[in-house]
Amino acid sequence: MPEPGTFAVPVHSSISGQVTDIKDITLPNGVSCKAVWISSDRKRTYHTSVYPRSNIGVSASEFMGIVKAAGIVGMGGEGIPTIAKINRARREGVKEILVNCLQSEPYAGGDFIRIQDTADYVIMGAVALAGAVGVKRIKFLISDARKAEVEALQLSMQRTAGEYSGYSFDFVFFKERFPQGYYRLIAKAMYHVNLEVGETIEEKCHAVIFNCSTVYACWEAVADNMPLISRIITVTDENNRSHNVWAPVGTPVSELLDTVNGISVTNNQIIWGNCLTGLPLADPDNTPIIKTTSGITVVRKTQVREFPCIHCGSCYEACPMELDPGYLFALLKKGSNYQAEDERALKCISCGACSYICPSGLNLTSVIASYASAKRNTNLYAYAATERIDYNSDTLMDAGTDSRVEPEKYYDNSMVLPFLGGKRV
Repeated sequence: MPEPGTFAVPVHSSISGQVTDIKDITLPNGVSCKAVWISSDRKRTYHTSVYPRSNIGVSASEFMGIVKAAGIVGMGGEGIPTIAKINRARREGVKEILVNCLQSEPYAGGDFIRIQDTADYVIMGAVALAGAVGVKRIKFLISDARKAEVEALQLSMQRTAGEYSGYSFDFVFFKERFPQGYYRLIAKAMYHVNLEVGETIEEKCHAVIFNCSTVYACWEAVADNMPLISRIITVTDENNRSHNVWAPVGTPVSELLDTVNGISVTNNQIIWGNCLTGLPLADPDNTPIIKTTSGITVVRKTQVREFPCIHCGSCYEACPMELDPGYLFALLKKGSNYQAEDERALKCISCGACSYICPSGLNLTSVIASYASAKRNTNLYAYAATERIDYNSDTLMDAGTDSRVEPEKYYDNSMVLPFLGGKRV
């Protein structure tokens, strides 16, 4: 368990077996941490605390305690502890929760498999999170091309309607573009708000975003007493074939690749992540799957020649944050860091669009994103006490009559929000 007041979550073993070592590792993103090495007994024996819960009518405070103890974090990439997002949403008095189903990176599909196979858990998790935050409005953000996933969610809403009361659901459709699901872009598209560095969507838009896989994990913790110990990984091979694999957290990348037929790592580069936003890794035997790892990509090793910038403006047109990556790259390369910050370098979202489009082969993203990540001060909140919060309802499944929630305002569900920048998938 983490120390009280720290911005951390508990760690659970994802397999049964024997602890053999605890030592430091360095992840491809440069983060160093301690790792527990466990030798599997191949029995997959669950702890006695993992069993279906007989009473799912938990209170808001009980739910928050479950989420905290289960070690649930944002599974869309940032990895912010879900309990911290709940606490922040409550403090800011948000009016609605947004379930982010906008997985848009090429070949990535874990979130869509999660929706198709376990839509009921996604719906129930969204209801539970809304109850914990104290709102009635739940909006699913999804591409207008994802017909099967929308239908799965709609059918699940019908199946589970008797399990809760007082909540409203809506779909907000986005165009099929990459990148889509980043919170700054969502704030701009839905609320016409440009979030500055250090500002949050909870504060400025009175909404809170949860990834759909995170939402699933929350209900799995409630219904099955299961902590966050596994996730779906999209493994993409050098021939652009995708394989969605269920993997325990902590699985070495090399072992994960061994389970997928037809994958060859000889003369290929392994990417820790998806094809555009992932990071190259050098030691797959000692690099694990973590809670935020949504993909592993194998690409052909190629020697990309770099040429001087030709000032074509392609990177500027591709950048969804309306930055000038070529100019920022030049500033950072010559050490003009303060000037780069004045040119909004800290707004870089590491999407990789500028590097992808650059005809000179410059690795713009690596330079800009590394600097932005190191300098950016993320507005984080530590844990708050999980005191009982009734919101005028007995359980989370009853929305009650929370005075903070305004009457639902319905809108045209056929709308497709614009997305400026990026490229078509």
